Amino acid sequence: MQYDSAVMTALSSTEKTSTITLVHIARRARVSPITASRALRGSSLVAAATRDRVLSAAAELGYMPNLLARGLVQNRTSTVGVVILELANPFFAPMVSAIEAVAARRGFLVVIGESGRSEEGERRHVERFQQLRIGGIIVTTVTGKMDHLTQARAAGTPVVVMARQWEEGDFVTADNVDGGRQVARHFLERGHRRIGLIRPDEPENTAMQARIQGFRRTLLEAGIRVPEPSDVRTPATLIEDGIEAAERVLAMPERPSALFVTTDRAAMGVIQRLLARGVRVPEEIAVIGYDDLPYAACTQVPLTTVAVPMRRIGELSAEILFDRLDGVGPAAPRQILLQPEFIVRASSP
Repeated sequence: MQYDSAVMTALSSTEKTSTITLVHIARRARVSPITASRALRGSSLVAAATRDRVLSAAAELGYMPNLLARGLVQNRTSTVGVVILELANPFFAPMVSAIEAVAARRGFLVVIGESGRSEEGERRHVERFQQLRIGGIIVTTVTGKMDHLTQARAAGTPVVVMARQWEEGDFVTADNVDGGRQVARHFLERGHRRIGLIRPDEPENTAMQARIQGFRRTLLEAGIRVPEPSDVRTPATLIEDGIEAAERVLAMPERPSALFVTTDRAAMGVIQRLLARGVRVPEEIAVIGYDDLPYAACTQVPLTTVAVPMRRIGELSAEILFDRLDGVGPAAPRQILLQPEFIVRASSP
């Protein structure tokens, strides 16, 4: 095999800085160098007992791998890139934590990028990750446009879409249509007929649109429509957006008796402003959110919501990515819809 000058320099550096190589570890563990390499990378192709033996041998010998040399030889680094919409959004924290845990078991580092809900930002991160020869990429997409992900995959970089759907590729998300359906059923079962909707103005957010689709469809089956004035659009999903939306609801001549707010953050803002203006929740206006953020149960009126299995989404996204890196599993796209759970609390008992 012929290496270019950069590879030879990195390999030479490894020899100068350490006398312990994969060959030494393989001999100590009584395996081939290839098996030793796979075990150190956490590959699922190596049996657990063999991997433990290799790791033990590496620890005994004080082996310290040169990740630069490995990346040059393999044309990829032991790094996973993750692109999410907002670093400050608690919705993504359990997902990223789960990815980090899976990656750590495989000997990989995780690099996080924030798209800022910008398609340009998302594409820039994906491109830069490829330039860095990152092992694979997990993306929460801003829009339904996936051409840059298709191109990255065609160039040899595994890609998994997280918390969104990808018609032609691997994805893990919640069944948001069913989540919206559960909200509508809850309101109908409790006799609500004047029902409002508060949602971000994000027509290309496929997860959000799925929630709304399931909600509207179920209401229509019962002969109920959300009146245009009660369909309140907000710029984003922040608490401040919920506060502003609540003011618009309070100004309506005929207020809804129930509100579906499509994210917990905005729902908390809605409840805060309703209470501040003397409107009782849920007696006068019931409120349901979506996501089940960690503090949804700790608000002044604990929030009824749809729980998205956030940590499981991250975990499965990472597992699929590493299966792709190891070349295991079906070649066809792996597409997983997880069941959301309806959580009843005081804001709509």
